[in-house]
Amino acid sequence: MSQDATNPSAPAQPVADDTSAQEVGILGTYDEVPRWLKLGVALLIIIVLAVLIAIWHDAYFHWFEVRTGMVNESGPIYAFWSGFGSDIGEATLVVGAAAVWRHHNCHVKGCARIGRLVPGTPYLACPKHHPAHEGTKRAVSLETILKAHEEAKKERQSP
Repeated sequence: MSQDATNPSAPAQPVADDTSAQEVGILGTYDEVPRWLKLGVALLIIIVLAVLIAIWHDAYFHWFEVRTGMVNESGPIYAFWSGFGSDIGEATLVVGAAAVWRHHNCHVKGCARIGRLVPGTPYLACPKHHPAHEGTKRAVSLETILKAHEEAKKERQSP
């Protein structure tokens, strides 16, 4: 805290700390680099990689063809579909399962449980975080379920 030198009766003003306003380290330095320079470096890296791939094409491409099944073993691309290409279906199942889980998981940050819609909101919540849930997942009594059912029926019937 410091006071204004021209007016000693003025209230003390906090001193701004320059280090808190600016991010330090690699990210702070990266943000200071002009955008055109970042794009230029990225383009240069892409060009260098393309040239290296073109130069070493013969050294690695046969290995790539054999591993992916693109070499004409017993017919056009038969080896691909019986080898590397057969994994496409399995990868589709894994990615689909991950997408379904991601679409239905609890919206509370860090919670990986499957959730259900919280009425009146666009959010999903698991049994642990749902506002209408009482107790643990399997500790709800029959009376609680029947009471919730009766309340829901009354809400639907009331105009």
